[in-house]
Amino acid sequence: MAYTVAVLLFIWSSGILVAWRDRNDSLADSARLTEALTRVVAERLSGSLRGLDLMLHDIAGQSQNKASPAELLTLMRYRSAGMPEVRNTFIIGADGRVKAATLQSMMGMDLSRRPYFEAAASGPLRPGLIIAPPAVSPVTGKSGLVVARPIISPLGTFAGLAAAALNPEFFSEALGGVMAGDVDRAVIANLNGDVLARLPDPGSHVGASIRSGPLFTQHLPKARSGTFIAPSAFDGLDRLASYQVLDHQPIVVSVGITTTAALRRWTQNTMILAGGGLLFSLLALRTAIQLERRERERLAAEAALKTSEESYRILVNDQDDLIHRYTPDTTLQTVNRAYARFYGKDPDQLIGTRWIDFLAQEEHPFILSCLQALNHDQPYREDHRRVVRPDGQERWIEWRTTALYDTLGNLTGYQTVGRDVTDSHRAQQAISEREELYSQSFHRNPAIKLLIDPKTGAINDANDSAALFYGYPIEVLKRMRIGDINTASPEDIQREMAAVEHEGRKFLRFHHRLSSGEIRDVEVYSSPLHVGGRIYLSSFIVDVSDRNRFEAELQAKTAELARSNAELEQFAYVASHDLRQPLRMVSSYVTLLERHLGERLDDSTREFIGYAVSGVKRMDALIKGLLEYSRVGRGEETMIPVDLTEIVAASRANLGLDDGNEEAEVTVELPLPTLPGIPSELVRLFQNLIGNAVKYRHPDRKPEIRIGARRNGEEWIISVTDNGMGIDPDHFERIFGMFQRLHGEGEYEGTGIGLAICRKIVTSHHGRIWVESEPGRGCTFLVALPAALQDKPSQPAH
Repeated sequence: MAYTVAVLLFIWSSGILVAWRDRNDSLADSARLTEALTRVVAERLSGSLRGLDLMLHDIAGQSQNKASPAELLTLMRYRSAGMPEVRNTFIIGADGRVKAATLQSMMGMDLSRRPYFEAAASGPLRPGLIIAPPAVSPVTGKSGLVVARPIISPLGTFAGLAAAALNPEFFSEALGGVMAGDVDRAVIANLNGDVLARLPDPGSHVGASIRSGPLFTQHLPKARSGTFIAPSAFDGLDRLASYQVLDHQPIVVSVGITTTAALRRWTQNTMILAGGGLLFSLLALRTAIQLERRERERLAAEAALKTSEESYRILVNDQDDLIHRYTPDTTLQTVNRAYARFYGKDPDQLIGTRWIDFLAQEEHPFILSCLQALNHDQPYREDHRRVVRPDGQERWIEWRTTALYDTLGNLTGYQTVGRDVTDSHRAQQAISEREELYSQSFHRNPAIKLLIDPKTGAINDANDSAALFYGYPIEVLKRMRIGDINTASPEDIQREMAAVEHEGRKFLRFHHRLSSGEIRDVEVYSSPLHVGGRIYLSSFIVDVSDRNRFEAELQAKTAELARSNAELEQFAYVASHDLRQPLRMVSSYVTLLERHLGERLDDSTREFIGYAVSGVKRMDALIKGLLEYSRVGRGEETMIPVDLTEIVAASRANLGLDDGNEEAEVTVELPLPTLPGIPSELVRLFQNLIGNAVKYRHPDRKPEIRIGARRNGEEWIISVTDNGMGIDPDHFERIFGMFQRLHGEGEYEGTGIGLAICRKIVTSHHGRIWVESEPGRGCTFLVALPAALQDKPSQPAH
């Protein structure tokens, strides 16, 4: 038999080797075909896209050369006229609005939310085409493709897009003639994985994404062209596919053939070869099996005799049960190996000893009385006892004792079989403990608890708290269904329980009806329990009626507070705006009075008039500061991505502190981040911080100001550090208050509202501002701003 198997293994190994080589040759032929077709499609597309790229490059360049709208439109129409695949061309400004288009209805349209515009505006600036996935045009309502090229300003910043809308068949036409023979799939996609064309079914998969498929996840990151075998992202069939990325365009082309088609010839040849080999093997094995069967029958007959001789000894000695036979006074006559092992001795050492002596003395009377109770009518007994082994280990044994009688009916002794049931005993004990734990955690729990069958909605169990809450006895509750107390429709209840059953939801809100008819708002926290192959929902019910009422009242008060704050803010704005006119009138007439009286005024009168004018100017400055404060964060501007490098530059320019200024040295540690904000308010923020650093300089040194930023989790920390006179820690919070000054009016000009405006600007941007300083050693003002746009919080009370 072994010889026959060896010969067959050699034959089959040789056949498998030949088949494997033939398989590799078939796959190689198919790979060469798909690679050639892929190159053909890539060359077609490369030429067409090169022409589109040149057209958009010329249009983008002309838009930067300050051409008139008429000249620009003429160029766009002239260049696109020679390209039948182009529906229309248009130019999008940096704000996302169309500022020139061959299709007049597109003028002024906001395309800032289009994916291709967002990708160009927020991503790194680089020349070249952006190919968007197919989408429905907001103008024509037809499906189309958009190709675009960024417009880069002379300063290297993003200035918009030059774009063209293409017929959706543009990419499909490039695949013409590819589907021949066994080739059954061709795909064109952009480098984001969006399908631009596919054969067969050219329209059914356009716009779908294959980014998660093996082409993008495994092969494109390694090489820009190649061939691989993997399941298709469209139908799941294994395919041999070739791919190639265009040299200068963000396009990948892939042509594939199912491995079944590629291996069709190999499969036929292999099946013929395997059939012949199988027939030969069956004939050889049948002959060998007949010879082997005759040999086994001979050896079995020889072994049967030997086995029967040892069966009884093996039956007793090799049993795991503790088997021992003893006289009426418990003297051991026979023991098996398991019994001897249990007591840690050899069988010969136990023969002749009394096994009752292994037990505690206080157990002897009970054991002997049990043995004496056995008789002819009841010759056996079962009990379950704890036994302590000589090593001190405690075990639980289930004993079965049988009385033995001779032919005359005289008692000759006993035979006991013991089975170690320690594990099952402990398991049963654990079950009892868990049942007690369940009883304490469920029935004695002060929380309201129900156990519900999600299939039928039946309440299988309820605790005392549930009975007290719903007003039904527990036995009544256990005969009810959840629909009897839940006011929701049966369909809604079943849907919610199904969501909990599949662990899709654990928190529910319902209205439950008490026995009195009162409706209470409840929150239900449920989780599935799997018991005996069935699923139950363990549910905690929390009465939130009072809480919901309190929350509703709180929301009403919050809304009223927000309205009051808005009115106060509007009042501050209007009052501060209208109060300036009377002050200007007082100042003007006092000044006119001084000029009119002229030389008739003495020095004291002139000094008094000066005080009056100075006070009016001081009051005007305070009201102006209040007006500026009320304007901050009014929500009139939308947050946009803001480059803090440009913001700081604008603030320095407003203060006259550009590079080369001798009044103060300002150092900006680049790069500063780009984050969401309102440009005008951020310019005011840094203008105040830098201006304060210059104003409150140290008398013995030139102002040196350093501006930097660091990332801290979800926010940026921007620091403005100076070498000025510093601030005492006792005043850290006071300086951010309204009209708070640490110096006299004669020492430094200002109203003491600048840092209050800074804090309000930072707060409206969902950030924080604080100061670190030591007197005489300068200050560091720190501003924490979110790295990403957040929901606007409610305005603080004033």
